Amino acid sequence: MTTTNNATLTIADIQRINKLSIVEHMNNEAIAAATGFDLRDIDRVVRGVYVDDLADQWKPDEEITLADYNAISKRWKPGKLHRDTEYAIARDMLIRPATVLAIAHSRFQNAHTHPAEKTVKVKPAKPKAVRKLVPADIDEIHKLERFGWPAAEIAEKLGVPVEVVAHVQRCLRNRWSYPDTLESVNSKFSEAE
Repeated sequence: MTTTNNATLTIADIQRINKLSIVEHMNNEAIAAATGFDLRDIDRVVRGVYVDDLADQWKPDEEITLADYNAISKRWKPGKLHRDTEYAIARDMLIRPATVLAIAHSRFQNAHTHPAEKTVKVKPAKPKAVRKLVPADIDEIHKLERFGWPAAEIAEKLGVPVEVVAHVQRCLRNRWSYPDTLESVNSKFSEAE
């Protein structure tokens, strides 16, 4: 029952090595002489880090659930008994030791453990539809602006949103004619007829 360096121990081999080490109190060299296994494999079994026999059973990283993630995070504590090492957890949960460490150090994410937040599409607010402005409204806005009235007060006096007054003021500052200003503001803000 001798193994070569690239042969994998079975679970029965691992249990036998553990029995010889723990129950029979044999050292690694004595176990190697009794079983013919490689000293490096025996040392890894005794230290609880032998996981080669599980190579074809590891759970794929994308299938790790939030429950697995939380169980590993709760169980893995550095400095505790060797029962809670990444290898012991890997053997118990059939998750790769490297993945166990990544979870323990919060460096692991997948769709099951960290679902992507849904993006909320916000539609741009449409400007409120208002009554059509007439040339007298433009005169009033121009006159009240010259007297120092703020745009909000002018809008309140005329019963239109402040955006309409601000748009008219911009047009007038840019020396637009009254008809062009009226056409621009009415096409942008007035109700469809």
